[in-house]
Amino acid sequence: MPRFKSRGVWSVVYLMAAGTISSHAAADETVKIGISAALSGSGAVWGKGMDWMCRKAAEEIKEAGGVRIRNLTYNFECVTYDNKYSAAEATKVAQTLLNRDQVKYIHVLGTAPVLATQTLTERQGAMLFMNSWGLSSKGPKFPLSFSVVNSPIEIMPELVQYIKKTYPEAKTIALLNANDASGREGAGISTPLWEKAGLKVVSSDLYERGTTEFQPIAARLVAQKVDIIDLASVAPADAGMLFKELDVRGFKGVKISDTGTGVDGTVTTGGAATNGVYMAAALALDGPSAIEHQRKLNEEARAVIGMGLATPHIGAYDTVYMIKAGMEKAQSIDPRKVAAALPSVSFNTFYGGKAGFGGKDIYGSVQQPILPVFITQIENGKVLLKSRIDPK
Repeated sequence: MPRFKSRGVWSVVYLMAAGTISSHAAADETVKIGISAALSGSGAVWGKGMDWMCRKAAEEIKEAGGVRIRNLTYNFECVTYDNKYSAAEATKVAQTLLNRDQVKYIHVLGTAPVLATQTLTERQGAMLFMNSWGLSSKGPKFPLSFSVVNSPIEIMPELVQYIKKTYPEAKTIALLNANDASGREGAGISTPLWEKAGLKVVSSDLYERGTTEFQPIAARLVAQKVDIIDLASVAPADAGMLFKELDVRGFKGVKISDTGTGVDGTVTTGGAATNGVYMAAALALDGPSAIEHQRKLNEEARAVIGMGLATPHIGAYDTVYMIKAGMEKAQSIDPRKVAAALPSVSFNTFYGGKAGFGGKDIYGSVQQPILPVFITQIENGKVLLKSRIDPK
């Protein structure tokens, strides 16, 4: 387990565990990668795994010989702080990483934290790697910013099509999103897609992150007598509690967590009520569709951090390999040169094989990784693959 120490009342930094990369490793130089993610609250399952996967990727690269640039070899060090999934805390974390720790590569979880961090990274010439659902953080005006995961823009058309084909009799749907930038932008993307597919969106409500009493929310959702309930941007632990409350109230319709990124947090709080839940941002890492490397790291993650791997964790892993590929192409560690090279590279992705970047037709610039979309379903606490859609 990683050692850590407090940095005031608002942040935690995860230091390098024994056996991982350090400044005295057998390399000439070290490049720091900052992780700004939730290490507390309902999003903590994401942040702790992101820290672990960043260090795992750094360890793999070190063991393979590091990153060779001209006559120097570089390795990576991961420095992680708690942004508490809020814009205000993310700003403090960004200032610490940029100004005190002199970090030039930062990976951020959450749309609101991304937007808060981006104003600083773009201005100070640092690269931002974002795990964000929104459109507002992407485009030509952000040349130093790159996405690391699929967003609802990539996910939702495939999920909507799959659900409509599987349940053609479904006519109505209720959506629930978090009352933050992620939830509001996600609702704006998914609502018209459901409507275009012929479903009536009976309600599209917001809830506050940090909520502990879900009975009233579940009661309102069930009272609408809809065919489908989609807990869109609801965090895993919260989603599990809501599915349990929906089950208590006798909901028998289709259950979706369209941005569900993994199974452990949801099943831990939801138990048997999560059976049948569809997700579109999770991998089936326990089943036959997983490759050996995926299964190995997933088992290690469960032993070390107490949960299997989810999409935000994978984004942190891929970030390290993206930076490696960009540095090698640019033959530089200068963030501006790496950013200029990145759109034309391919990188080793945890999803298997190589991936590149696209997205110009949607975002106006090449900054979105081209990744497969996985439609999965929870069955008896496991994630089963229902459909894999490879990018065109």
